[in-house]
Order: sequence, then C-alpha cells, then structure tokens
Amino acid sequence: MVKFIVIDLDDTLIGLDLRVSNRNRQAVKKARKKGIHVTLATGRTFQTAEPFAKKLGLTLPVICYNGALVRNSHKVHIEKMLPEYFYPELVAFAKKNKVQLAFYVSHHSVIFFNRPLDAFAKEYLDKIEQVSEITLVNFSHYTLPRTPIKAMIISTDKKTRVLEKRAKAKWGDRMYITITRPNLLEFLNPEINKGTAVEYLAKMLKIPLWQTMAIGDGMNDIPMLQRVRYSVAVKNAPAAVEKEARYVVSSWEKDGVAEAIEWAIRHNEKK
Repeated sequence: MVKFIVIDLDDTLIGLDLRVSNRNRQAVKKARKKGIHVTLATGRTFQTAEPFAKKLGLTLPVICYNGALVRNSHKVHIEKMLPEYFYPELVAFAKKNKVQLAFYVSHHSVIFFNRPLDAFAKEYLDKIEQVSEITLVNFSHYTLPRTPIKAMIISTDKKTRVLEKRAKAKWGDRMYITITRPNLLEFLNPEINKGTAVEYLAKMLKIPLWQTMAIGDGMNDIPMLQRVRYSVAVKNAPAAVEKEARYVVSSWEKDGVAEAIEWAIRHNEKK
C-alpha cells in the first residue's frame, strides 16, 4: 500500500522546458483523490519550487535545498544552515579551482554570486533557477548578511565530478556534498538530505516509510530512495541511482512519474 509519494522536480517531473506534462499532472491529481499524499523534493529554492506545487494542487510542505528547508507558504518546518565557518574555506576552494561560486543565504531566494558571472552561471540563472534577486560581489572581500543555507559551484560536467572527489576528500562528513545536476556541486548542512526530510514528513503524516514512494533521477535523490520501500528511478538516471531503486520507470520525457503513480494506484486497489 502506497500512502505517500515524494517526487523530485528537475529531470524527473520536469525537463528543461520547465513544464509538467498533462499525464503527470493528471496522475498526481488522481493519486490525491485516492487519498495518497504527494509532495516535491528538490535542490531548488522554495520560491522556484512552489509554483510547481501550486500547479499540481499540492498543500504539503515542499522539500527544498535537498532537505535543508522544508516548508509551505505559511510555515517553515525545517531550516538548517550551512555552518558559517565554511564560508572562507569554500571561497578559497572555488578560487583555487577557478570555478563559479554562489551562496544562497535565506529561504527568500536571495543569491550571492562571485563577480564576474561566467557563462556557466549565466546559463544556470537563465534556464534553471530563474530567480528574481541576485547580488554580484567579490567573496574575498565581502561578508554575507546571513549564514548561508547552501553553497553551489557551477562548472563543466567533468570538472564537477573531479571537484566532488576533492571536496569530499577535504571535508569528509563535515558537509553534505552532492551533485544535483551534472554541472552543479552543492554544499549543505551535514545533518540533512532528501532522505531525512522525507522521513520527517512521513512521521508528521503518521505514514511509515514502508508505505512511502520516492521518485528521482539524481545523486541527491539516493538518500530518499534508500529510506523508502517504493524507491523509483526514472530511466534517464545514472546507473548509480538506478542501482538504489527498487523500480525503474520511463524517462521524464516519457512521463515516468505518471507511470510510477499509476502503478501505485493499481497496487493499492489490489489490496
């Protein structure tokens, strides 16, 4: 019996066009009518994730920043900042490796980027994040107004994988370090991930994890796939993600999310 479904956003529910397909939307609607709780889990800010939740009619708290922020429009349930002493270390790390660095300093989508913006950062801001407020500063001579909730490095796919290994070797378990898109390396509070957030919401709903489904495609989805019984990867996921999933459905382009939800509804009806 599936009573709770958590869905990753980018490259799982939506693609670069940022559109939720009609089949996916209808599947979510049907699941909710059948009494199944549904929410989103993303590395995005709340402000860029909430519009998708609203389009789907979702009212549960949304998991943002890979679990560092769990909130809905009227209540913050979890907000875990990145320990502030990492700020100079991350600035030095980015400078040494000649990559673009950004800090997200609040759940109000205020983002600070190191000056100047490179091509990778511009593409990210234009096509993915689409935030309304961005501040360009020189991190070497600037103090953030608030402890950041997330730091992010943007580079090429290949360099991102190299930097992930370097970062994990340098900081180990003192930070949660994960690749959220092939060219995005993120740094967060070590106490959180999508898995801890899913566990929190399941407990809030009084639904056991063995009645919970998680659907994702990225390395940052692995913690939630490992915690639930009904773990689902879309076909476009890397092999390492598929390995952690109990089920593999079609890619996001072929409405894999709807495929998983439709299966869950049929599965429930057999009980």
